[in-house]
Amino acid sequence: MTSTLNRQLILVEGPIGAGKTSLAMKLAQDLEAKGLDARAFLEFDPDHPIRTAQVDRLLGREPDPKAYGRDAWARLAAQSVVNRGISLLDAVLIQNTLLPAFVAGVPEDQLKNLGHARLTALAPAKPLIVYLSVDDMAQHLTSLHKARPAAWRAENLAWINQTEWARAKGKKDLSALIGFHEAWQAWVKAWLSQSEERCLVLPAQEAEIGTLSQTVLNHAAKPS
Repeated sequence: MTSTLNRQLILVEGPIGAGKTSLAMKLAQDLEAKGLDARAFLEFDPDHPIRTAQVDRLLGREPDPKAYGRDAWARLAAQSVVNRGISLLDAVLIQNTLLPAFVAGVPEDQLKNLGHARLTALAPAKPLIVYLSVDDMAQHLTSLHKARPAAWRAENLAWINQTEWARAKGKKDLSALIGFHEAWQAWVKAWLSQSEERCLVLPAQEAEIGTLSQTVLNHAAKPS
């Protein structure tokens, strides 16, 4: 990897339990070890530069629709260009901006426009989307539910059961969760395939975190 990157923003995305947070933290650690100014903004960090309705809901915060527009995204890009630091954003675009719209039944053209608007706002900082893909979603989610606490499992299933997507499909509980994430990942990968110059799809949990980090950094060092 060269001593600098050709990207000021790296967006780490993927399904629940895919390792997004771990990768974002490892990337920041590896960049700092190389003498570069880097910061990983994790999903629930109080000073996260991008505020979303999804995270506010999960944290029980009062919603503020005025804070959810593209202005914050444009400010982040401008600051990144000026400061030349590298920001690693955990789950902010796909997981916490596009997914809630998808599950609410927003038409596909509006969903694509939402994603395009956010990426356009970030464009000056040459964002790179890293998506951790899960090959067997049923096995992944079943294992995840066995490993997580009962309260987490109950909350996760309660969420999917009350969604417009589950009601429309006539599914509930783990079957609904698996079906939703299979459909969502398929949509995401199709959308990302249209933006190959700024996307990197990697298999989740099939390589050590250090190997994944180096793969991302090598890609981010290439001319954009």
